[in-house]
This record gives sequence, C-alpha cells and structure tokens, in this order.
Amino acid sequence: MKLSLIQFTIENNINDNFVKIKKLLDESLTSRPDFILLPECFLFLSSDHQEVIDNAIDFNSDYLSFFKSFCKKNSVLLLLGSIAIKENNKLYNCSILIDSTGVIISIYKKIHMFDVILKNGEEYKESDLFESGKVIQLIKLKHFMLGHAICYDLRFPKLFRALAKNGAQLIVLPSAFTKTTGKDHWHTLVRARAIENGIFIVAPNACGTNRDHRSTFGHSLVVGPWGGILADGGENENVINCDINLGEVEFAQKAIPALKHDINFEINTKNNFDIDVNYIK
Repeated sequence: MKLSLIQFTIENNINDNFVKIKKLLDESLTSRPDFILLPECFLFLSSDHQEVIDNAIDFNSDYLSFFKSFCKKNSVLLLLGSIAIKENNKLYNCSILIDSTGVIISIYKKIHMFDVILKNGEEYKESDLFESGKVIQLIKLKHFMLGHAICYDLRFPKLFRALAKNGAQLIVLPSAFTKTTGKDHWHTLVRARAIENGIFIVAPNACGTNRDHRSTFGHSLVVGPWGGILADGGENENVINCDINLGEVEFAQKAIPALKHDINFEINTKNNFDIDVNYIK
C-alpha cells in the first residue's frame, strides 16, 4: 500500500492552512498514493481557546465537502488527522477517515486530553476545551483493519493494545507533538507501540513554529511491525511517501505472539470504553 503523509506548519488562520493543504494534497497525488494522511489540528492550531472555538466546524462544513470531493475525484483514502468539531453544543477533537468514494467511514474522538505543565513553562489544558471521546475506534477496510489514535494517546499503551487485540494491523496517529517533548520521546514511543503490538504505526505530525508560537516536532513517521523506521519526515514541510506490506504484521505477530500471551494485571477498572468496529463491504 502506498502512503503519503503530509507534514507542514499549521497556522492560526484556517484560510491560510486550507490553501496550503490543497497545494500539498495535489503534490501528494504525483506519487499515486492509496492513502493520504494529514496531521492533528491540520485546519487550525492555536493556544487561544476562544480562537479554536470560533474556528471549529460541523459535519456540514464546506471544508469537509471539499475533502469528500477530493477523495471521490482521485479515488484515494484520506485521513483528516483531526479537526475541532462542534456537536450537540460540545467540542471534540475528531479524526475523520474518508474513503475513495468520498464517504466518511470512520470518526474517532480523541480520548486522552493533553493536560500538562512542562519544565520550560509550557502549559496545555485540552480538557478545558474538548470533551473526551468514549469509544475505541476501529474500521475493517477491504484489505486491512485500521485503528485510530491521536497524538497524546501515544503515551497510553493500553489503548494500542486494545486496538491490536481487536484486529488492528495499522494504527494511524495524527499528531501536533510538541518540539519540547518530541526530541526526547517521539521516536521511542512510536517505535515502542509498533514493536509491542507487531503492527504498523503511521504518524503524520505537524512541524515548525507557527505565528502563535506553537512549536511542533515534525518527523512524521511510518514504523513497521518489527520496529524499523520506514519513513521519517525530518523537520521541514514536505510530503513523505512510503510503501508498506501489510503481510509483515502476520509474520511479526507469529514470531513474537505477545498479543496471545498478554495478561491483564489490573485489579480495578474505573472506566469502561466501548469498542466500535465498523466493517465496510
């Protein structure tokens, strides 16, 4: 399967981002990908919560209509990394998958909210802005099973284990991973999630520092089930192209059957999550 990951600096101006995205989407088509992936918050990235609310969209948005038309016209699968979506007077950080006929086939609402205070004084409080999702999301496509995660979800291996144990061969991880934490944690965590589950992790990430002084790490990654880095986007804006063989998942999981040997050591579980598996005929 041919992948194209789009990596760019996401500004706090939705129109500027949209112009850039259209250009990068057209550029990605030159490699004839089967699957194009965009990063987290690709339409708008700001530290100002009111700005995020003001620029959130709903499912009837003209932006979504454009991406649906793009997929249908070019017969390509597209991951809209994440968008701030208004729904029932609440705001969700949603990752949206559109198939090659232009139909939305999967929506994942980010579960883990990025509420942190870093040593350099950077502070983030996503829970003040977004509602947390309550569903672990998988979808069965024609040739493989895909699982969803977004950015901070990467730090929670139980989510990835649940996705893998329920059949995910590839987990998409659109991100706006900070430069501060990315330089120490990004490569290690992405590789770890791939190795411990014997699956592909495909992680388009934002890069650079935008006008709102949000700094993201770049280095969009494709990591194989044996832990090898198959593609690394570096620090600058670009389209990262990569071919993967999903048959490698079966080999890795047979060689090291960690999913079969997995034991749940937790005594008490406070939260119960639904697992939503969609099957596309």
